[in-house]
Amino acid sequence: MNTSANTLTILTWEAYFADEVIAQWEASTGAQIKQIHFDSDEVRNAILYTAEISQIDLVTIDPINAAIFSKYQTFLPLNEHNTPPNLRHANALWTQRCGPNTTPYLWGTLGLAYRKDKLAKAPNSWRELLFPAPELKGHIGLLANYGDTLAPSLLIRNESASTNSEPVLREVFSELKELIPSVLSFDYPITYIHNNPMDEELHLALAYSGDDKELNNLSGSENWAYVVPKEGSMMWGECLGVLNKAPQSELALNFINFLNIPEIAARNSEALGIATTNDAGYALQSSAFRDEHAMLPSSEKLHRYTGEYSKEGVLLRNRIITTLVELHESQ
Repeated sequence: MNTSANTLTILTWEAYFADEVIAQWEASTGAQIKQIHFDSDEVRNAILYTAEISQIDLVTIDPINAAIFSKYQTFLPLNEHNTPPNLRHANALWTQRCGPNTTPYLWGTLGLAYRKDKLAKAPNSWRELLFPAPELKGHIGLLANYGDTLAPSLLIRNESASTNSEPVLREVFSELKELIPSVLSFDYPITYIHNNPMDEELHLALAYSGDDKELNNLSGSENWAYVVPKEGSMMWGECLGVLNKAPQSELALNFINFLNIPEIAARNSEALGIATTNDAGYALQSSAFRDEHAMLPSSEKLHRYTGEYSKEGVLLRNRIITTLVELHESQ
Protein backbone atom coordinates (compact mmCIF):
# COMPACT_ATOMS: atom_id res chain seq x y z
CA MET A 1 0.00 0.00 0.00
CA ASN A 2 1.13 3.53 -0.73
CA THR A 3 1.39 5.57 2.42
CA SER A 4 3.28 8.53 0.96
CA ALA A 5 2.61 12.02 2.26
CA ASN A 6 0.40 12.75 -0.74
CA THR A 7 -1.84 9.67 -0.67
CA LEU A 8 -5.07 9.25 1.29
CA THR A 9 -5.94 5.56 1.64
CA ILE A 10 -9.65 4.76 2.08
CA LEU A 11 -11.17 1.38 2.99
CA THR A 12 -14.62 1.49 1.42
CA TRP A 13 -17.40 -0.07 -0.61
CA GLU A 14 -16.96 0.04 -4.37
CA ALA A 15 -18.39 3.11 -6.15
CA TYR A 16 -18.97 5.01 -2.90
CA PHE A 17 -17.42 8.34 -3.86
CA ALA A 18 -18.24 10.13 -7.11
CA ASP A 19 -15.28 10.18 -9.51
CA GLU A 20 -15.78 13.87 -10.24
CA VAL A 21 -15.75 14.71 -6.52
CA ILE A 22 -12.53 12.76 -5.96
CA ALA A 23 -10.95 14.48 -8.96
CA GLN A 24 -11.91 17.91 -7.62
CA TRP A 25 -10.45 17.18 -4.18
CA GLU A 26 -7.24 15.80 -5.68
CA ALA A 27 -6.89 18.87 -7.89
CA SER A 28 -7.46 21.24 -4.96
CA THR A 29 -5.04 19.52 -2.58
CA GLY A 30 -2.42 17.99 -4.85
CA ALA A 31 -2.95 14.71 -3.00
CA GLN A 32 -4.11 11.39 -4.39
CA ILE A 33 -6.78 8.97 -3.18
CA LYS A 34 -6.24 5.21 -3.08
CA GLN A 35 -9.32 3.07 -2.47
CA ILE A 36 -9.28 -0.43 -1.02
CA HIS A 37 -12.65 -2.05 -1.65
CA PHE A 38 -14.55 -4.56 0.47
CA ASP A 39 -17.88 -6.17 -0.41
CA SER A 40 -19.22 -7.07 3.04
CA ASP A 41 -19.11 -5.78 6.60
CA GLU A 42 -17.36 -8.97 7.64
CA VAL A 43 -14.48 -8.44 5.19
CA ARG A 44 -14.07 -4.82 6.29
CA ASN A 45 -14.12 -5.79 9.96
CA ALA A 46 -11.54 -8.51 9.40
CA ILE A 47 -9.19 -5.96 7.82
CA LEU A 48 -9.69 -3.59 10.76
CA TYR A 49 -8.57 -6.37 13.11
CA THR A 50 -5.30 -6.95 11.22
CA ALA A 51 -2.01 -5.10 10.89
CA GLU A 52 -3.27 -3.63 7.61
CA ILE A 53 -5.19 -1.08 9.65
CA SER A 54 -1.93 0.80 10.23
CA GLN A 55 -1.76 1.66 6.53
CA ILE A 56 -5.36 2.90 6.20
CA ASP A 57 -6.45 6.46 6.86
CA LEU A 58 -10.22 6.52 6.45
CA VAL A 59 -12.96 3.87 6.52
CA THR A 60 -16.67 3.79 5.67
CA ILE A 61 -18.56 1.98 8.43
CA ASP A 62 -22.12 1.57 9.69
CA PRO A 63 -23.17 3.05 13.05
CA ILE A 64 -23.43 -0.34 14.79
CA ASN A 65 -19.89 -1.38 13.91
CA ALA A 66 -18.63 2.16 14.47
CA ALA A 67 -19.79 1.90 18.08
CA ILE A 68 -18.16 -1.51 18.50
CA PHE A 69 -14.78 -0.43 17.11
CA SER A 70 -14.90 2.84 19.04
CA LYS A 71 -14.74 0.79 22.25
CA TYR A 72 -11.27 -0.32 21.14
CA GLN A 73 -10.08 3.24 20.36
CA THR A 74 -9.96 2.39 16.65
CA PHE A 75 -10.90 5.90 15.53
CA LEU A 76 -9.36 9.30 16.02
CA PRO A 77 -11.58 11.08 18.58
CA LEU A 78 -13.16 14.25 17.22
CA ASN A 79 -13.05 17.34 19.39
CA GLU A 80 -13.09 21.11 19.10
CA HIS A 81 -9.56 21.10 17.71
CA ASN A 82 -9.98 18.62 14.85
CA THR A 83 -13.69 18.37 14.05
CA PRO A 84 -14.16 19.37 10.38
CA PRO A 85 -16.13 22.66 10.46
CA ASN A 86 -18.47 21.71 7.62
CA LEU A 87 -19.96 18.99 9.81
CA ARG A 88 -22.22 21.74 11.13
CA HIS A 89 -24.35 20.91 8.07
CA ALA A 90 -24.76 17.24 9.08
CA ASN A 91 -28.18 15.93 10.03
CA ALA A 92 -28.62 15.71 13.83
CA LEU A 93 -30.05 12.17 13.74
CA TRP A 94 -27.10 10.81 11.80
CA THR A 95 -24.60 12.79 13.87
CA GLN A 96 -26.03 11.06 16.94
CA ARG A 97 -26.09 7.63 15.35
CA CYS A 98 -22.50 7.83 14.08
CA GLY A 99 -21.37 8.83 17.57
CA PRO A 100 -18.49 10.99 18.77
CA ASN A 101 -15.74 9.25 16.81
CA THR A 102 -17.15 8.94 13.28
CA THR A 103 -18.98 11.35 10.99
CA PRO A 104 -22.21 10.99 8.92
CA TYR A 105 -21.91 10.35 5.20
CA LEU A 106 -24.79 8.59 3.36
CA TRP A 107 -28.06 6.83 4.17
CA GLY A 108 -30.57 4.66 2.36
CA THR A 109 -32.70 1.55 2.42
CA LEU A 110 -32.44 -2.19 1.88
CA GLY A 111 -34.49 -3.41 -1.07
CA LEU A 112 -34.51 -5.30 -4.34
CA ALA A 113 -32.52 -4.55 -7.47
CA TYR A 114 -34.08 -6.14 -10.54
CA ARG A 115 -33.69 -6.37 -14.30
CA LYS A 116 -36.60 -4.58 -15.96
CA ASP A 117 -35.93 -6.49 -19.17
CA LYS A 118 -35.99 -9.87 -17.42
CA LEU A 119 -38.95 -9.57 -15.03
CA ALA A 120 -42.44 -9.12 -16.46
CA LYS A 121 -43.26 -6.62 -13.70
CA ALA A 122 -41.52 -4.91 -10.83
CA PRO A 123 -41.37 -6.99 -7.63
CA ASN A 124 -43.38 -5.53 -4.76
CA SER A 125 -42.88 -8.07 -1.98
CA TRP A 126 -39.98 -9.73 -0.20
CA ARG A 127 -41.82 -12.98 -0.91
CA GLU A 128 -40.83 -12.68 -4.57
CA LEU A 129 -37.21 -13.02 -3.46
CA LEU A 130 -37.80 -15.68 -0.80
CA PHE A 131 -40.25 -17.80 -2.79
CA PRO A 132 -39.25 -17.03 -6.39
CA ALA A 133 -41.13 -18.00 -9.51
CA PRO A 134 -39.68 -21.02 -11.37
CA GLU A 135 -38.20 -18.79 -14.08
CA LEU A 136 -36.02 -17.09 -11.47
CA LYS A 137 -34.24 -20.31 -10.47
CA GLY A 138 -30.51 -19.66 -10.72
CA HIS A 139 -31.00 -15.91 -11.14
CA ILE A 140 -31.26 -14.71 -7.51
CA GLY A 141 -28.59 -12.69 -5.72
CA LEU A 142 -28.21 -12.75 -1.92
CA LEU A 143 -25.61 -11.21 0.38
CA ALA A 144 -23.17 -12.89 2.76
CA ASN A 145 -24.37 -10.60 5.52
CA TYR A 146 -25.70 -11.82 8.88
CA GLY A 147 -27.98 -8.81 9.26
CA ASP A 148 -29.40 -7.87 5.88
CA THR A 149 -29.71 -11.34 4.36
CA LEU A 150 -31.97 -12.45 7.20
CA ALA A 151 -34.01 -9.23 7.15
CA PRO A 152 -36.54 -10.12 4.39
CA SER A 153 -37.61 -13.29 6.18
CA LEU A 154 -37.91 -11.38 9.45
CA LEU A 155 -39.90 -8.54 7.89
CA ILE A 156 -42.54 -10.84 6.42
CA ARG A 157 -42.95 -12.25 9.95
CA ASN A 158 -43.25 -8.77 11.49
CA GLU A 159 -40.16 -9.54 13.55
CA SER A 160 -37.44 -7.07 14.46
CA ALA A 161 -34.64 -7.11 11.92
CA SER A 162 -32.18 -7.33 14.82
CA THR A 163 -33.97 -10.08 16.75
CA ASN A 164 -31.86 -12.45 18.84
CA SER A 165 -34.61 -15.06 19.16
CA GLU A 166 -33.06 -18.46 18.47
CA PRO A 167 -36.35 -20.15 17.44
CA VAL A 168 -37.12 -17.34 14.97
CA LEU A 169 -33.61 -17.33 13.52
CA ARG A 170 -33.65 -21.11 13.09
CA GLU A 171 -37.00 -20.84 11.31
CA VAL A 172 -35.51 -18.22 8.98
CA PHE A 173 -32.52 -20.50 8.35
CA SER A 174 -34.82 -23.34 7.28
CA GLU A 175 -36.61 -21.00 4.92
CA LEU A 176 -33.40 -19.70 3.35
CA LYS A 177 -32.03 -23.23 2.90
CA GLU A 178 -34.98 -23.92 0.59
CA LEU A 179 -34.00 -20.86 -1.46
CA ILE A 180 -30.44 -22.05 -2.17
CA PRO A 181 -31.22 -23.85 -5.49
CA SER A 182 -32.49 -20.54 -6.88
CA VAL A 183 -29.42 -18.54 -5.81
CA LEU A 184 -26.86 -17.53 -8.40
CA SER A 185 -24.46 -15.73 -6.08
CA PHE A 186 -23.85 -14.45 -2.56
CA ASP A 187 -21.63 -11.67 -3.93
CA TYR A 188 -22.68 -8.06 -3.45
CA PRO A 189 -24.45 -7.36 -6.78
CA ILE A 190 -22.07 -4.54 -7.72
CA THR A 191 -19.10 -6.85 -7.11
CA TYR A 192 -20.76 -9.59 -9.14
CA ILE A 193 -21.49 -7.37 -12.14
CA HIS A 194 -18.10 -5.66 -11.87
CA ASN A 195 -16.46 -9.06 -12.23
CA ASN A 196 -18.98 -10.23 -14.87
CA PRO A 197 -20.05 -7.05 -16.74
CA MET A 198 -21.63 -8.93 -19.63
CA ASP A 199 -23.35 -11.50 -17.44
CA GLU A 200 -27.07 -11.93 -18.09
CA GLU A 201 -27.83 -14.38 -15.29
CA LEU A 202 -28.47 -12.05 -12.34
CA HIS A 203 -32.11 -10.91 -12.51
CA LEU A 204 -33.19 -10.15 -8.93
CA ALA A 205 -30.93 -9.30 -6.01
CA LEU A 206 -30.95 -8.15 -2.41
CA ALA A 207 -29.42 -4.68 -2.69
CA TYR A 208 -29.24 -1.14 -1.35
CA SER A 209 -30.70 2.10 -2.63
CA GLY A 210 -28.34 3.54 -5.22
CA ASP A 211 -26.99 0.15 -6.32
CA ASP A 212 -29.16 0.19 -9.45
CA LYS A 213 -27.34 3.27 -10.74
CA GLU A 214 -23.93 1.64 -10.45
CA LEU A 215 -25.24 -1.64 -11.86
CA ASN A 216 -26.41 0.27 -14.94
CA ASN A 217 -23.03 2.02 -15.19
CA LEU A 218 -21.16 -1.28 -15.00
CA SER A 219 -23.42 -3.11 -17.45
CA GLY A 220 -23.66 -0.21 -19.88
CA SER A 221 -27.46 -0.33 -19.81
CA GLU A 222 -30.55 1.13 -18.17
CA ASN A 223 -32.00 -2.28 -17.35
CA TRP A 224 -31.57 -2.16 -13.57
CA ALA A 225 -34.09 -0.61 -11.17
CA TYR A 226 -34.60 -0.61 -7.41
CA VAL A 227 -37.70 -1.01 -5.26
CA VAL A 228 -38.62 -1.06 -1.58
CA PRO A 229 -41.03 -4.00 -1.02
CA LYS A 230 -44.51 -3.37 0.35
CA GLU A 231 -43.70 -4.99 3.71
CA GLY A 232 -41.21 -2.21 4.34
CA SER A 233 -37.47 -1.88 4.67
CA MET A 234 -34.75 -0.78 7.06
CA MET A 235 -32.93 2.49 7.10
CA TRP A 236 -29.16 2.07 6.94
CA GLY A 237 -26.52 4.72 7.43
CA GLU A 238 -22.86 5.02 6.63
CA CYS A 239 -20.29 6.90 8.66
CA LEU A 240 -16.68 7.92 7.98
CA GLY A 241 -14.03 7.16 10.56
CA VAL A 242 -10.43 8.40 10.63
CA LEU A 243 -8.25 5.61 11.98
CA ASN A 244 -6.53 6.46 15.25
CA LYS A 245 -3.10 5.65 13.83
CA ALA A 246 -3.80 6.88 10.32
CA PRO A 247 -0.60 7.88 8.50
CA GLN A 248 -2.49 10.76 6.88
CA SER A 249 -5.06 11.82 9.45
CA GLU A 250 -4.91 15.48 8.38
CA LEU A 251 -5.69 14.54 4.77
CA ALA A 252 -8.56 12.38 6.01
CA LEU A 253 -10.06 15.23 8.03
CA ASN A 254 -9.59 17.57 5.08
CA PHE A 255 -11.45 15.13 2.82
CA ILE A 256 -14.35 14.80 5.30
CA ASN A 257 -14.61 18.58 5.49
CA PHE A 258 -14.60 18.78 1.68
CA LEU A 259 -17.34 16.14 1.37
CA ASN A 260 -19.52 18.22 3.70
CA ILE A 261 -19.38 21.41 1.66
CA PRO A 262 -23.12 21.58 0.83
CA GLU A 263 -22.59 21.83 -2.93
CA ILE A 264 -20.17 18.89 -2.87
CA ALA A 265 -22.44 16.79 -0.65
CA ALA A 266 -25.36 17.42 -3.02
CA ARG A 267 -23.38 16.58 -6.15
CA ASN A 268 -21.73 13.49 -4.66
CA SER A 269 -25.09 12.15 -3.47
CA GLU A 270 -26.87 12.64 -6.78
CA ALA A 271 -23.97 11.15 -8.74
CA LEU A 272 -24.10 8.03 -6.56
CA GLY A 273 -27.90 7.87 -6.41
CA ILE A 274 -27.73 7.64 -2.60
CA ALA A 275 -29.22 10.05 -0.06
CA THR A 276 -26.92 12.48 1.74
CA THR A 277 -26.78 13.05 5.50
CA ASN A 278 -25.87 16.70 4.86
CA ASP A 279 -28.98 18.83 5.44
CA ALA A 280 -27.64 21.87 3.59
CA GLY A 281 -26.63 19.67 0.67
CA TYR A 282 -30.03 17.99 0.60
CA ALA A 283 -31.69 21.41 0.27
CA LEU A 284 -29.67 22.04 -2.92
CA GLN A 285 -30.72 18.84 -4.68
CA SER A 286 -33.29 18.58 -7.41
CA SER A 287 -36.87 17.93 -6.31
CA ALA A 288 -36.98 14.87 -8.58
CA PHE A 289 -34.04 13.32 -6.76
CA ARG A 290 -35.30 14.21 -3.29
CA ASP A 291 -38.79 12.89 -3.97
CA GLU A 292 -37.64 9.63 -5.55
CA HIS A 293 -39.26 6.72 -3.71
CA ALA A 294 -35.96 5.02 -2.92
CA MET A 295 -34.61 8.19 -1.36
CA LEU A 296 -37.51 9.06 0.93
CA PRO A 297 -39.59 5.97 1.66
CA SER A 298 -42.81 6.75 3.51
CA SER A 299 -42.57 6.49 7.28
CA GLU A 300 -44.93 3.53 7.51
CA LYS A 301 -42.62 1.55 5.21
CA LEU A 302 -39.41 2.48 6.97
CA HIS A 303 -38.18 0.54 9.97
CA ARG A 304 -34.95 0.82 11.85
CA TYR A 305 -32.95 -1.98 13.33
CA THR A 306 -34.30 -2.06 16.86
CA GLY A 307 -32.16 -3.18 19.74
CA GLU A 308 -28.67 -4.63 19.51
CA TYR A 309 -27.40 -8.01 18.43
CA SER A 310 -26.42 -10.15 21.39
CA LYS A 311 -23.16 -12.09 21.28
CA GLU A 312 -25.16 -15.30 20.98
CA GLY A 313 -27.33 -13.77 18.26
CA VAL A 314 -24.30 -12.74 16.20
CA LEU A 315 -22.71 -16.19 16.54
CA LEU A 316 -25.92 -17.88 15.41
CA ARG A 317 -26.40 -15.45 12.52
CA ASN A 318 -22.80 -16.01 11.40
CA ARG A 319 -23.32 -19.78 11.48
CA ILE A 320 -26.47 -19.40 9.41
CA ILE A 321 -24.76 -17.31 6.72
CA THR A 322 -21.65 -19.49 6.65
CA THR A 323 -23.77 -22.63 6.24
CA LEU A 324 -25.91 -21.07 3.51
CA VAL A 325 -22.83 -20.00 1.53
CA GLU A 326 -21.28 -23.46 1.93
CA LEU A 327 -24.53 -25.12 0.76
CA HIS A 328 -24.57 -22.85 -2.28
CA GLU A 329 -20.94 -23.57 -3.14
CA SER A 330 -21.48 -27.32 -2.84
CA GLN A 331 -24.49 -27.55 -5.12
